[in-house]
Amino acid sequence: MDITYVDIIARKSEGEWSKIAPLRVLSFDIECQGRKGYFPEAEKDPVIQIANALTVYGEKVPRVQNVFTLKGCLPIVGAQVISSETEVDMLMKWRAFLEACDPDVMTGYNVQNFDIPYLLDRAETLGKGKYGNPMIKGFAQWGRIKNSKAKMRETTFQSAAYGKRNNTETTIEGRVIFDMLPYMQRNHKLSSYSLNSVCAEFLGQQ
Repeated sequence: MDITYVDIIARKSEGEWSKIAPLRVLSFDIECQGRKGYFPEAEKDPVIQIANALTVYGEKVPRVQNVFTLKGCLPIVGAQVISSETEVDMLMKWRAFLEACDPDVMTGYNVQNFDIPYLLDRAETLGKGKYGNPMIKGFAQWGRIKNSKAKMRETTFQSAAYGKRNNTETTIEGRVIFDMLPYMQRNHKLSSYSLNSVCAEFLGQQ
């Protein structure tokens, strides 16, 4: 949004104006059906589940908890299960959900380097070639600008404290990606940064 400075009304940071805005935060995690002995690859291995929790900053209870799943699954306490017969249908249902809940922040654990690139690459794979499914065409339109697709680029971060790390950086117009994994790596010294280890350390559960 562009606005001229003469149209801005300045408020003192007090009362209602000192509160953080009610940002919508979408936490999500994907599961893939990998081949035995291989790390999942978007060109070969399907996404079989996408779990989501939508919260509004300042509220204690999530507004939505659901799981998009391929071919169904057992009931999950406290979550809505949305089943699909095909992977393309599941991915497009999730994309429609993303648009409907319109999050300000998208977050998760290692979403920047795994979940987000995997979803985008998987959709591209499913739409490619002679037998590609045209239904998947608009999947990457995740942002708030019409017909604008999420854009990925490879970056390298290097410092004396953290060493050298290769990252995938994704731009989604109008939304912020906040990845918990690099946050944990920068702010806490742990023997392992796996999600299980971090949960055990801070939540006392796995």
